[in-house]
Amino acid sequence: MFRKLLFKDLTFTDIHTLYSDPREAERFFFDLKWKDGFVCSKCGHTHCMTVIRKNGSLRTVYQCSHCGYQESVIAGTALEGTKAPLLSWILVMFVFVISKTGTSAKYISDLTGVSYHTTNFMLRKIRQAQKQDNETHAATDCDAIGLDVFSYCGKKHENGGKKHGKRGWGAEGKGNVAAAVIRQYVWEITNGDEEVFEAADAAKFKIAAL
Repeated sequence: MFRKLLFKDLTFTDIHTLYSDPREAERFFFDLKWKDGFVCSKCGHTHCMTVIRKNGSLRTVYQCSHCGYQESVIAGTALEGTKAPLLSWILVMFVFVISKTGTSAKYISDLTGVSYHTTNFMLRKIRQAQKQDNETHAATDCDAIGLDVFSYCGKKHENGGKKHGKRGWGAEGKGNVAAAVIRQYVWEITNGDEEVFEAADAAKFKIAAL
């Protein structure tokens, strides 16, 4: 759920521009929960009607046209039960997933304007959601995988010197290697502040044929 692809090519200013309207912020989570359109969590029906919001309600209620089951865009997700504005969630998610270094609740709170207490709560929810996602998809039991390829070796002259010729991928006499680095998010609590670090968990190499 919390992946960089969600915010590809977006900036902090873009997030504010796109999702400051509560309806647009709600649409963000609608598309995240139902990427191919509404699907009832109870019966699987794909048609719904919008229930008029009650006074003071901050969430749209979607009612299944078949069984009458009602739910919101955050029901059954890591955000269920939250009263924080959805824009605040999007801002925290954005900073969290684009950060290449350790990210603390205080840092995110100072940057986004979301209270430290709320940010801390959100980060714990994000961590829980990632853990559940990893357990559900055991084949990708990690938070990120970095991939790259490189060449090595090459033929030498009889006198021991290097042989000139084509360089890089596909060069004569060179081996081509595919490498994958598995990364995990490491959570630590320092002076009461919860920080997140991205660490390499394992690396795998494989000689790749052309």
